[in-house]
This record gives sequence, C-alpha cells and structure tokens, in this order.
Amino acid sequence: MITITETGPGHADFPLFTELPKRIYPPDSLRFKTPDTIPTDFLRACYLLKDGENVVARASIYDNPLLQYAGRHAFSIGNYECADGGEYAATLLGHIASVVKSWGGGWLIGPMNGNTWEGYRFLADHHNPLFFTEHYHHLYYNTQFKTAGFGPIAQYYSNIDHGLEPDNPEILARERAFERMGVKIRPIDLTNFEAEIGRVYDFNLLAFKTNFLYTPISREAFMKKYLQTKTYINPGLTLLAEDSAGNLLGYFFCIHDFYNTESKSLIVKTLARHPGPEWRGLGHVIGNVIYRNAVELGYTSAIHSFIYEQGTSTQLSTHFSGTHYRNYILYGKHIA
Repeated sequence: MITITETGPGHADFPLFTELPKRIYPPDSLRFKTPDTIPTDFLRACYLLKDGENVVARASIYDNPLLQYAGRHAFSIGNYECADGGEYAATLLGHIASVVKSWGGGWLIGPMNGNTWEGYRFLADHHNPLFFTEHYHHLYYNTQFKTAGFGPIAQYYSNIDHGLEPDNPEILARERAFERMGVKIRPIDLTNFEAEIGRVYDFNLLAFKTNFLYTPISREAFMKKYLQTKTYINPGLTLLAEDSAGNLLGYFFCIHDFYNTESKSLIVKTLARHPGPEWRGLGHVIGNVIYRNAVELGYTSAIHSFIYEQGTSTQLSTHFSGTHYRNYILYGKHIA
C-alpha cells in the first residue's frame, strides 16, 4: 500500500527523509560526494512516500514569495529523491501539484530548493566525470518529471576549455582601455573575507536582478553560505574589479575541481559585471587575468559551469574556446 505523510525539520520521522538517499543509491555512489543540504528558507512542507513500511520517495515544497514564472507566483519542488518506480513518482508529484494548487499556486518548478542560490536543475547525462559543485542523481528523474506533466522551462550547460590560451590581442586592448579608466583587478582579500563577501552580496543585487528566476536571499543566508567557501579559495583565482573610487564593477569566483585526480582543472563558478554599457567586455578581461594566473599555477583546463542557454555567459564561455561538457534541465508545470 502506498501512503504519503508530511514531515519536516524537528519531526520525529524527519530522519527517514534525510536518510532516504542511502536506500536508493549504492554506498559508493557519486551521490554522496556532495552533502545533502535541506535549506529551511522558504521551506513549507516535506513529504515521504512509503510502499508499505519502506520509504521509497521524498520531496519538499518551497514557497519563495519572490519567485515568479510566466507572470505568476511559482512554488518549487526540491530535495527530490525517488526509487525507480513510475507509480511512486506519479503519486508523489501528483500529490504535491494538488497541494500547491490548493494554496493558489500557478506554477510548480523543479527541482529547486527554494531559489537559484541553492541546488536546482537535473543532470541530463552522465557522459563526463562529475566535477566539484555538481550534484549527482539518477537520470530517470527526468523521465519521472516529464511523465508527471512537467516540461522543460530552461536548459543549462557546462563547457570545458582544454586550451587555456590567455592574452587575445582584442582582450588585451580592452584591458589597457579599462586601466586608463582607472579600473583595477585584484585578488579577493582572504584576511578581510567577511567584508569582501558582504560587498559581493550588495553587488549581486544589481548584477543579477534581470537573471532568469533570480530572487535575492537574505544577507545572513548569503554570508553563511559563502563564508564556508573560504578554505577552498585561491585568491589568485577569485578576482574583483573596481573603479578608481573602489566601487565593485565585477568579479569571477573560481574554484579548484577537487574531484579531478587526473589533471589540474579550474571551475569558473560565478561571474558578474556591472550592467552599465561602459563596462562591456570587463568579464572577458577578468577572465583573461584568471587564465593567466591559472596557467602559471599549472592548470590545463577550465570548466565554465551551469550556463543558462540564453544568458550572457554563453558568449563569454565560447570566447574562451569552451566546448560542450554537460547539459542540465529545469522543469515546470502549470497547475492553475
């Protein structure tokens, strides 16, 4: 008999929710390379699906009041895990859609743990090795979502650059032009890391405000999330660009691929620049400095990660000779 029960952090049965991945992946699975985080911001409900006494699926509903899609408020489904049974997925996803409809939701988007600052999107393939910051899952989750009436609303991809050839003449010319304007590109200051991250938070509100499905998170949540990255950062590979008055104009956040034991590879995780037209090309210039530093440090490849297919990062990655590495899909379902 299949049953669905509601749970949540602090409930006696919540360990059944957090421990489910251990039941549906082998012990040596890549799934366990990444910690299982269940953010509580915007978390409204968690559900367990049981077949008899066995938990075989789970999912959460997040209600981010700022999340909009197609002009309607959208709820998101996150923390999704399910055994390979079509009946399980159909029952759980159908139940969640009904609940969200009863709450007045117009769209259900997933997978997304509340906002784009947390885990979202499904891998579309397992063709290449997992890289650091990627979340592994069963590929049949895509089929389960589509069978339940979800369709793709966004496509993403990662590119890899095996060349790492810096100092294109056009980019060098633009770099000199920015230098004449007083722009300085410098490493992030790890001795003053909290203040640096605080400045990045403020800058993101400007730089990302037009990004697809972007919603801001609280300063507290952002600081908590990014202060944990300090131990992973090489300051020569995370750079800030400032104008002559010290105002932040752009940054690249890059990190070593700790999963790659065969070669030294860099992950371009987050990049942003001021939207003003006078700063056009600054992303290429910062990226070029990153490449220079990476080559000196012995890196032989760089992954430009999680690029939205209609976003501005597409041109940037292509300019640095990126070639396809992996695809990702975000799904949505109109439920009103």
